[in-house]
Amino acid sequence: MSALTALIRPVLLALIAAIAACGGGSDSSPPPPPPTPAAPSLGASTCTGTEAFSVVADASAMVGKVAGAVLAGCSGSLANVNWTQTAGVPVTLLSPRTQAISFEAPAAGTYTFTVTFVDANGALNSATVSVNAVAAVTATPVMIRVDHAARKGGNVSLRAWPSLASGETNTWAQIAGPPVTLDAGDPNRVLFVAPDVARDTALIFRVTRRSASGATDSDDAYVLIENYTQAPPDPNGTLPHVFSDLHVSRTYPYRANGPFASALVGCTYNAALEYTGGGANLCPLSTLPLLHQTTSGALPTADQIMDRVIVSHDWMGQVFEQFVRTQATPDMLRLLNGVTAIVIGAQVRPSFYYALTGAIYLDADNFWLTAAQRDVINEAPDFRSDFDRDLMYSGVWRYTGNNQSIFLPFPATSRISRDITYLLQEAGWLMYHELAHASDFMPPAARASLNNSLSAWRNIEPRFPALLPSTLMTNLYPLQSAQMVGLAQIKFFGATATAAQRAYTPVDVANFFAPDRATDEYNYSTPREDLAMTFEEFMMTRNHGWRRDVAITDKITATTTSGTLIVRWGQRGRLGEASIKPRARYAVEQIAPWVNPVEVDNLPVPIAMRAGDSWASNLVLPAPPGGLAGPLALRLETDLASERWLLQRAMTVGRHGTHGDGHWTPNERWLRQTAR
Repeated sequence: MSALTALIRPVLLALIAAIAACGGGSDSSPPPPPPTPAAPSLGASTCTGTEAFSVVADASAMVGKVAGAVLAGCSGSLANVNWTQTAGVPVTLLSPRTQAISFEAPAAGTYTFTVTFVDANGALNSATVSVNAVAAVTATPVMIRVDHAARKGGNVSLRAWPSLASGETNTWAQIAGPPVTLDAGDPNRVLFVAPDVARDTALIFRVTRRSASGATDSDDAYVLIENYTQAPPDPNGTLPHVFSDLHVSRTYPYRANGPFASALVGCTYNAALEYTGGGANLCPLSTLPLLHQTTSGALPTADQIMDRVIVSHDWMGQVFEQFVRTQATPDMLRLLNGVTAIVIGAQVRPSFYYALTGAIYLDADNFWLTAAQRDVINEAPDFRSDFDRDLMYSGVWRYTGNNQSIFLPFPATSRISRDITYLLQEAGWLMYHELAHASDFMPPAARASLNNSLSAWRNIEPRFPALLPSTLMTNLYPLQSAQMVGLAQIKFFGATATAAQRAYTPVDVANFFAPDRATDEYNYSTPREDLAMTFEEFMMTRNHGWRRDVAITDKITATTTSGTLIVRWGQRGRLGEASIKPRARYAVEQIAPWVNPVEVDNLPVPIAMRAGDSWASNLVLPAPPGGLAGPLALRLETDLASERWLLQRAMTVGRHGTHGDGHWTPNERWLRQTAR
């Protein structure tokens, strides 16, 4: 479901981790042998001596395949990296401000690139590399999308394209660099954790594809591992580091010359930040204020918002700006007043708000428009994806309009583009949710008394947690089901299920959930998520007329589809329940005081799902039993990959992450973020 929120120390009691098909073909006759791949340009280490930096690229590449180049800092970290093409048929670089670029050569010839950067000594440097593209001759082409740069300890994914066709196989291997453990459970994709390195180091990976007829082809990809010192692990919750147990990936201000550009990364996404003790160095609001302080609480302009955006790739800022200018609602824009910055990254998963910095951190997977943009996003799953493995039920959700899900399938096995108008469906719920966290920790009514000499957190701390709207809502309208609270500890925090919990049937869970006042299972994780879930659903209904489905179903397995998944209880528009409306009204009054709370009173009553029918059949409500008919039924009969993608997204813990907590207490500690 939505977005995570970071971890944080018990010293702060509950501090805020505000942290919530194309296929390769095979030949009927034996193909010519594939060309011998060029010797890799990179050795086990990009830096081999005392040089300050090293830049290398593929010596040659076939037309239509991905070629790459990487820049390594040999004596320390590099800054202000910028690649430009100086020769060859023009190509698009999706990562020109990172230490690794890749491109697909459209024609034979020489492609030359110059990179400028500031080295570890503060000196401005430049270097030039060339790649010779040659005509393709292989009969069973395969390529890896794409070359990457990642900081040590980060998750990395590489995807082979096209996806495997019948009779084809992929074999993955590492051929240079410190060895890593490859997870190739999906033969079209490999996952690994970037190894510890003493200085920037390049790894090389190869995929070899064999067709049904025995023809083979291979492709290599470079992954540059950056030597960046992360915050130390904090298993006991006693260290002062803001980002202990959270990976800080490379980002930069989208607007390099914006009024806050010099402060954005250092104040919000810096592993050296400490929130307490002698080394405390959180930025005061005089350095990086809330957006509210720039706008005086008025509707912010797109330019004011974009001045606060931090990205890992330029396209993320470009797309987000389109989203802000053409898709974001006035409510969404006004809610952005509650943050200091918006971080969008290829390594952020799941999304979260963090009260220590006052920023929101968004998974770039919610914002890509083209398949090429998607290629640079890390595919490692949300680390909580398997927490519910011992339970006998599943909880699923979706937003609907006119008896259709607002979500469309975009499996990674296809290369389908998305339109900017679709991003409101893809990311609207996420934005409302994370911005609800921001306004929970610093409500509009409290912003008049901000102390600019203090950080965002030090302004929040006196109110935390007793005066937060989420706490007050819980005190006024508490949730009742102890069983659901226990299940939330398993599904969202990784607690071990008891024998009794493992025995709960879907009907049992439905009987725990239905009489209570939560809108989703995730409400039971913390009071912070309770408020954010409630507010998110109201905003989706108010602004777009989209109603939220929530259901308790049989257990989802590897072979389940939405047509075979049986609903045991479910509702559309649960927020309209008479017992839930007072909670929603309170949340809206506190978080969005410009909204008339009568709108909550006027929410329509929920529509019950048909127990015993499938998740797919319950898309049309109300309707007689027996399933769907006509064009809508045909629309749901998508290919298996698309079907599984949609169902995975519907799970409470899924590919898009679940809502994360807005705080942290000894009883609500997030397990450490690890690769699955």
